[in-house]
Amino acid sequence: MSLFFRCQKCYFPNTKPSLHFDDEKVCFACKYTDYYEKEIDWDQKLDNFYELCKEIKKNKTSDYDCIIPVSGGKDSTYQVHLITKIGQLKPLLVSFEPSYPTKVGEYNLNNLTNSFNCDLIQLKKSKDTYKKLAKIGFDVVGDHEWPNHVGIFAWPIQIAAAHNINTLFYGESQGLIGLGRWDKLVNQQLIDREWVEQYVGMNGLRLTDILEFDKSIKKEDVIPYSYPDEKLLKEKKISPLFTGNYFKWDHQKIIDFIEKEYKWKRADKPTDGDYDNFEDTDCGFMPMHQYFKFIKYGYGRATDHASYEIRHNRMTKEQAKNLIISHEGKIPRTHFREFLDFLNIDEEYFIKIRNKFTNPILFKKDNNQELITDNEGELILEDDWIKSFN
Repeated sequence: MSLFFRCQKCYFPNTKPSLHFDDEKVCFACKYTDYYEKEIDWDQKLDNFYELCKEIKKNKTSDYDCIIPVSGGKDSTYQVHLITKIGQLKPLLVSFEPSYPTKVGEYNLNNLTNSFNCDLIQLKKSKDTYKKLAKIGFDVVGDHEWPNHVGIFAWPIQIAAAHNINTLFYGESQGLIGLGRWDKLVNQQLIDREWVEQYVGMNGLRLTDILEFDKSIKKEDVIPYSYPDEKLLKEKKISPLFTGNYFKWDHQKIIDFIEKEYKWKRADKPTDGDYDNFEDTDCGFMPMHQYFKFIKYGYGRATDHASYEIRHNRMTKEQAKNLIISHEGKIPRTHFREFLDFLNIDEEYFIKIRNKFTNPILFKKDNNQELITDNEGELILEDDWIKSFN
């Protein structure tokens, strides 16, 4: 029996971190989507949102009503629409600079201020410190984007505390991608330190642990990556919320809406490792993050999107299978040279680290247990990976 299998309804694999399955091998992302679509009273959720906005206005302790962490992507654009147009709140938009900004990403970020009359703060982080942290992430856990993911959650909370802003709005509910056990999927309202450490953290490593890998990085250099103390958050009554707990979230409907109403833009071609062009458009290095996800867990961005479409009855499993097989598992080449320069490494070093994090049950090896590659240096999947679609 293979150690690698996929959900019986969609194609999420059992290797996906924090994903759970029922006895019939149906993943909790599928189960939650059924619950989300059929059992939640969205009219009541809207009433709850209106009540929340009234409380925010009534108890505000700052000139701004709330903070929305934004990238300019589809979700954050839709969030700003919901908070400003439906909630009638005045948000401060907070952006954490991506690792390798793209032109379409910069357009979409600037479009937020133009379309919604909102103020925007973007952290232009220290490139020297960020590159060092990215290199540690790459070497230690195979994820150069770790400091970015941490910063997205830590720095906006710091801004909220500094400006006495009580409420932050993040995006979709974690249940739609199956993060956690059932009680967490259904009941998680706040994004707290525990949530960040479990789903965003560095495989159990704290920021102080990370600094041990490079003594040249000082504590004062990593302020944007430090999540505030829980005691301070309680004193300030800071509540980071999922906007998706109040509004029904559907990627395709959101994209159609914001393209029409706010001139939001997709990338001009599909992202490396994906069959579409609406995700990870703000950062040219995100496909590398997705590639390392693939070599560790056997799935990437195409699986995320195809499985989502299956769950929403817009794609057959056969269509999804063909798209996943066609697009996943190759080294992202669009900004590959820039990525190597960013980390100050060469291709030989890249391959060394790539092989270090490659899942041994998913890729072919020779008699000496060395990974086998094709003529282009790409890893070769085991037969069980293909068979898992059946």
